[in-house]
Amino acid sequence: MSINSAPRLIFLVTLIDQIGWGMVIPILPTYARTFGGSSIVIGWLLASYSVAQLLFAPAIGRLSDRAGRKPLLLVCMGGSAVAAAATGAASLLADGTFALGVLFLARALDGVTGGNTALSLSYASDVTPPERRAQSLGMIGAAIGLGYTIGPALGGVIAHYSDAATPFYVAAGLALINALAMWWRLPESLSPERRAEAALNHQSSDAASIWTWLRHPQIGPLLIINFLFIVAASCYQMMLPLYTNLRFEMGERDNSYLFAFLGLTMTLVQGALIRPLVHRFGERAIFAFGLSLLTIALAAAPLADTAAGLVWLCAGMGVGTALANPTLLALLANRAADDERGEALGVAASVASLGRIIAPAWCGYAMKHVSAASPFITGASVAALAAAVFLAFVTVKTTASARS
Repeated sequence: MSINSAPRLIFLVTLIDQIGWGMVIPILPTYARTFGGSSIVIGWLLASYSVAQLLFAPAIGRLSDRAGRKPLLLVCMGGSAVAAAATGAASLLADGTFALGVLFLARALDGVTGGNTALSLSYASDVTPPERRAQSLGMIGAAIGLGYTIGPALGGVIAHYSDAATPFYVAAGLALINALAMWWRLPESLSPERRAEAALNHQSSDAASIWTWLRHPQIGPLLIINFLFIVAASCYQMMLPLYTNLRFEMGERDNSYLFAFLGLTMTLVQGALIRPLVHRFGERAIFAFGLSLLTIALAAAPLADTAAGLVWLCAGMGVGTALANPTLLALLANRAADDERGEALGVAASVASLGRIIAPAWCGYAMKHVSAASPFITGASVAALAAAVFLAFVTVKTTASARS
């Protein structure tokens, strides 16, 4: 398979990966509850993935700069398969405490090898020129959105006609199929010369940490913006089902329809609109517009007095998120040196994981002790702060530079 055809395959690889991920996430909390897990335990179980990714995503990205994207993608897919199979196998254990321990280990393993998306983004960046990078990353975002649309519905159907463990086995099978498809058909995106250059550069300096990247004059501000953006988006993405249940008494079925609508909206935006919009207005303008739309929709959400009104505001949140996410990642990828792009995107994934830990932890507390609308108020405030940092960063030159 030629490298020119690789973006289509990496789109399919990402889609299948996200379908498998989307299948199990809505089921995992109730699945863990069958083993006696309390709400606090389940909260930490959900956070364990992000904690592990926070610690290991930069190393995965750095290794992919040295060894190539394909080998690391294969390792990550293998880890996802083992983690999903182990999660399903926990149902065979008689001791609930031991089963919960298996779930924690499986989620941690999935987080350690959970660099699939960051590696896919790095691969897409490798095989597309800078002027088309936002479009390429937008297609990866469309695959993620489509996976989020298909996965939960598919997992629910499988669990309904079998049991809660079966979707995890299916997800493991999808990960194995993905690994085989990549091994057979996906070409390596990094030339031997670029890998050797990356190995030499990393060997001649200390292993980069998140703090080192935050001091990078080109990348650091974008990492801060990415963190704030992910916190703002996670406030509504993770807490929306609880809010709709408390405010409008929406159940699991109605929320599943709402999330399918959000996923479809984001897929259409990232799959069809990103390319012409970026071509006409550029990444900066589209990111600024998307972030502004997200901020406005979040701020207006507490004022919605009907479920239908909230749905339309959620559509605005979805469009804003879908416009902002790939353009922000494109800005970051364009500023990283060629031999450090994988590490830079890995650090961005790690910083995003931190945001996904903080957002639900704070919003869960605030919804109980402050206001049910706290996720939207918090999200709007943080998104506005991200906009302020972005405006301060606008004057920085757009040329990519190596890490100083």
